[in-house]
Amino acid sequence: MNCEICGREIKGRGFKVIVEGSEVTVCAQCKQFGSEVPRKRDQKERKITKKKTTKRIEFQDELIEDYHLIIRREREKRGWSQEKLAKKIQEKESLIKKIENKEIFPEPKVIEKFEKLFNVKLREQVPEIRVVQPKSISKPTLGDIVVLKRRKK
Repeated sequence: MNCEICGREIKGRGFKVIVEGSEVTVCAQCKQFGSEVPRKRDQKERKITKKKTTKRIEFQDELIEDYHLIIRREREKRGWSQEKLAKKIQEKESLIKKIENKEIFPEPKVIEKFEKLFNVKLREQVPEIRVVQPKSISKPTLGDIVVLKRRKK
């Protein structure tokens, strides 16, 4: 790298200075012609401090298709209102309404509460199915890489 003022080769990192409003990289002798810009932390250091760990989500169980009907049937079989069921599992009544109308999918903790209270299974294991593509395709496609999971019927 060369000094942007005198053109000499800069050994090491050089100095960043502001000369007449422009930021330039200069050698040690030319740094006196401007005001030095304070150095920021190295990119490597910044990457290390910002590194986050992410959990990989693995789907083992899947909510059965008619979960909302089972929940409604079990609630009505016991003669409970949606309000009473909500109190039993310590959730809001509006959540029960939305689940029974299949407007939302309940979170795993809520599913566990229903399964424990009603002694029913609302989740099922879904086996992995690998799709094999014919060798005639020259470029790999998304289907060559993806592992599909199918429900038992």
